[in-house]
Parts: sequence; structure tokens; C-alpha cells
Amino acid sequence: MVRSVDLPDMQQADSGLRAMARRAYTIGVWLLLASIIVQFFLAGLGVFASSAFFYWHATVNAAIVGLLPLFLFPVGWLGRVPSRTLWLTAAITGLVGIQSLLLFPYHMGAQGCLRAVSGLHVVNALLIFWVGVKLLDQTPELR
Repeated sequence: MVRSVDLPDMQQADSGLRAMARRAYTIGVWLLLASIIVQFFLAGLGVFASSAFFYWHATVNAAIVGLLPLFLFPVGWLGRVPSRTLWLTAAITGLVGIQSLLLFPYHMGAQGCLRAVSGLHVVNALLIFWVGVKLLDQTPELR
């Protein structure tokens, strides 16, 4: 004889999983914003203290800021986070990709106006920070 599972038990388990995913998403957004702030700090240390900090700025923490939203997206989807919030999460990864592209003129040794495009690297960093703050602003409704 096959035993059937009660529908309310499945719904309760589904609801618990959704709540756990929402909580994990909220914690992840806090970690993401913290890593964005650390990214600014490492850039400042690279300019004003030692250029060795640019290694951490350009590789380690940049990977965290770029990849963490990719992990948060499916977690948020599982927790049924609103789609606008999910797309803001994904936008950070796209903006981090643009962040790297903006440095190409500098690394190629371009001169004049083309080299000035690399100055947008800082403006894009502010945009990444703003999106992170907007994400954090939207997470209280998820609790």
C-alpha cells in the first residue's frame, strides 16, 4: 500500500524552505553591501597606503562582489523574492563586468579622451554601491 503525503505537511515544508531562502538572501545582501564597502576601502588603501592592496581590490574582493549576486539570485528565486529585487541583484554582476571593461583604455595605454573613459570606473563603482543600498532597502519587506 502506498502512503500519500498530506498536502498541508508539504505546504508547511515548502513555506519553511521559502522563509529560510528569504533569510539567506537577506543575509547575503548584507554581505554583498559590506563587500562593496570593503572594495572602496581597498581601492583607497591602494592609492594612499600601498599599491599591494590593488591585488585584493582587483582580484579577491572583486570576485566576491561579482559572484555573490550570482549565488543570491537562485536563493532569492527560491524564496520568491520580487522579480524587481532579483533583477537588481543580477545587475550588480553586470555592473562589475562593465567595471572591468572601463579599465581597458587605461591598460592599453590609450591617450586623450579614450583614456578618460577609464575615469568612469569610479562613477560605475558609485552606481554599484547605490544598487547595493537599494537592495538592502528592499530586504526588510522580505522578513
